[in-house]
Amino acid sequence: MKSLVAKVALIITLVFAFQALTGTFAMAAEAQTQKLDPLLAALASFVLPGLGQYLLGDQAKAINHLLIYVGIWIVSVLLSPFTAGLTSFLPVLWALYSAYDAYQMASK
Repeated sequence: MKSLVAKVALIITLVFAFQALTGTFAMAAEAQTQKLDPLLAALASFVLPGLGQYLLGDQAKAINHLLIYVGIWIVSVLLSPFTAGLTSFLPVLWALYSAYDAYQMASK
């Protein structure tokens, strides 16, 4: 299980690094001039933390939100046998915060 989690985290990191090198983030920055509906941004970030921030053009914050989400998920999976599943709600809390942050960003 641990090796699967490590592989998923590595794949996500490599995808973001590839996108940064190929200029995908630059295209998203150009699309930032378009206004995104705050509810759509919040929903996107709730489904995948960081996606709303990415769509709004803040790539650094998007990467941070996604990596923190993956880290929280990994820690909660590793600790769940010891905490009787009490840590399973932590990824959901981070997704809610990410959605709130994307909503605030789109409302400005």
